[in-house]
Amino acid sequence: MKFISFCAAFAISATAAFAQDLSREEIRRVPVPGSETMEVIVSKLTVAPGATIPMHSHPGDEHAVVITAATAQAPNGQIIEFPIGATLYFPDGQVHGGLTNIGEAPMVAITTHVVRVGEPLTIPAQ
Repeated sequence: MKFISFCAAFAISATAAFAQDLSREEIRRVPVPGSETMEVIVSKLTVAPGATIPMHSHPGDEHAVVITAATAQAPNGQIIEFPIGATLYFPDGQVHGGLTNIGEAPMVAITTHVVRVGEPLTIPAQ
């Protein structure tokens, strides 16, 4: 589905390599029950107006729920509307990102990562 493939803006986790106009506030981090190698990280992602999400992937699955309506532009120029409540899914290793918030307000989502313990949460794409 094209909508999901372009919904990458909400999948990123802000790190030192990312612009300061992107932020990820970690809400909770817990082990996956019964696993010594996986953990769940729930975060609030905020993307300021004008910010672009770098292309990246994660060492595990990511799920996100949009909590503020937003408008973004894909690298190919396509304009994408994100309604409140839109859900997104990015499987382990899938490269996503590249969207720019072209709205007047921050884009905000709650992200849930189920990832391998001890690996960087965000891996920049090459």
